[in-house]
Amino acid sequence: MSSKDSAVVRVTGSVGRFEDFRERVRWLLVRDPDTDPYTEHHSASVLEYRFDVVKGIPFPSFVAASTEFPELRVEAAWDRDSKKGGVVIEGGRPVEKWIGERSPA
Repeated sequence: MSSKDSAVVRVTGSVGRFEDFRERVRWLLVRDPDTDPYTEHHSASVLEYRFDVVKGIPFPSFVAASTEFPELRVEAAWDRDSKKGGVVIEGGRPVEKWIGERSPA
């Protein structure tokens, strides 16, 4: 795996729920021994988590949080081993997946 392997998870939707979602994700990530290093980058309209992928993307934590906050959209995009892809999760379920570069919506 190259040192450039990365993933970005963006959360959008009901901004009034961001802080609760953020706290829940932090709680889940700190308890996951396989969580890779990450940083948080948040604005008024989006929560963003950037991961240096070593072990993998912590999908279970984000799926669990998404189940609890169905009004939020969780979009994960990755570049791993020079392969790109992504998934959108709403209400704890994948609603869209892609491999390669994503086409503009």
